[in-house]
Amino acid sequence: MELEQQLASVPLLAGLNNRIRRRLAETGKRRTYAPGDEIVREGSNGTALYIVLSGAGRVERGGERLGGVSAGDFFGELALIEEHPRSASVIADSETECLLFPAWEFTALLDEHPEIAVPIMRALIQRLHKREHHGA
Repeated sequence: MELEQQLASVPLLAGLNNRIRRRLAETGKRRTYAPGDEIVREGSNGTALYIVLSGAGRVERGGERLGGVSAGDFFGELALIEEHPRSASVIADSETECLLFPAWEFTALLDEHPEIAVPIMRALIQRLHKREHHGA
């Protein structure tokens, strides 16, 4: 599947127009992680937003499993927005391919296409509600 079509199936990006998704496909950096690889480390500086294209991983804080990520999910946005160290680690459970947007590119994309912020805000609000109601 072509990357631009793959991005159209990502809930975070589904509402964006083709031109913006094409730009995201052109600017993102693809990375593949082997099972057991640490994609991001708790406490490290947030340097990129990650969109999971394929595979799956687990989210851990202090060695405790908090949840998982799979194709269509994204992570890393809080560390970029808040400019704080990462609040959790993400470890690949299977071969996992991600599309990364370095912090400066992510900020430039938001400046150029502020509509990208809307689905990110919605996802953040959902995560906050889930934490409040489920303690996760």
